[in-house]
Amino acid sequence: MNNPNHNKDVEQIIEGIGREIYTAIQRKDADSLKQFLADDFVHRSADGTETDKQEFLRGIREMSFEIKSITGQHEHVSVYGDVAVMTGVQNAEWRQSETEQGLNSVAFADVFTMQDGKWLLVLAYGAELQ
Repeated sequence: MNNPNHNKDVEQIIEGIGREIYTAIQRKDADSLKQFLADDFVHRSADGTETDKQEFLRGIREMSFEIKSITGQHEHVSVYGDVAVMTGVQNAEWRQSETEQGLNSVAFADVFTMQDGKWLLVLAYGAELQ
């Protein structure tokens, strides 16, 4: 039987990790971000593109635009033993130059597993919203 208090604790931990991930991405801080990613982490896009941990971190580090803000919307964490799934919508306000800027919204599902006493992100799936 699931312990509701344990699940609430895990939900809060995953939500906190999610906020730290947003901050690291906004700052292009791949070194901070990598502590939350499992060695076998995969980022998968709606078009089927897969990126492993090293490629994902390199992409964050080398972003050619500024992320002015990242926020989550409709976020929800579900806990299944040693697996937690966070779903929601990520909104990122970005700027390439004074004339190129916008808002990007991505529906996401992030899958975390407990590994060596830490919750690590093993799969991030995102689909851009129009």
